[in-house]
Amino acid sequence: MEPIPSDAEKEMQEARRRWMSVLAEADSDDLQSFWERYEPKPAYAVVHGPEVGLLMIQARVGGEGERFYVGEATVTRCSVRVREGRLGTAMVLGRRPRHAEIAAVLDAQLQDPRKREHLMATFVDPLWRRKQEAERREAGRVASTRVEFMTLVRGE
Repeated sequence: MEPIPSDAEKEMQEARRRWMSVLAEADSDDLQSFWERYEPKPAYAVVHGPEVGLLMIQARVGGEGERFYVGEATVTRCSVRVREGRLGTAMVLGRRPRHAEIAAVLDAQLQDPRKREHLMATFVDPLWRRKQEAERREAGRVASTRVEFMTLVRGE
């Protein structure tokens, strides 16, 4: 029987899920630019990858019911171990081995409480805000092309 995670462990899992999502969805040029400015660069060893593969995508109609396969997506994954022993992992859509490697190293660094606050403030949070703004702009652009349909019913 597995132990029930504490509230602190749950919070850490949620925080990690968030930063991994931001790193995976970041623009590759932004990630590379940050990496070039990031000092001191951590010593790390690649444990697995980066390797490109396929991932089967599943869905449910309306989010309910039986699962079905929608198709495949190309992904790149990587795992690294930093000198301090932490394991960082990343999986990104597409064929982006350098992106996956940098994201995995940053995942390992973000797991260190001493480095997390600085990395979150200087990179992860600004990337998240940039992503949110891009989504708002896209939603506005799409909304401006929305067409309203009206059904007329003939009465007798």
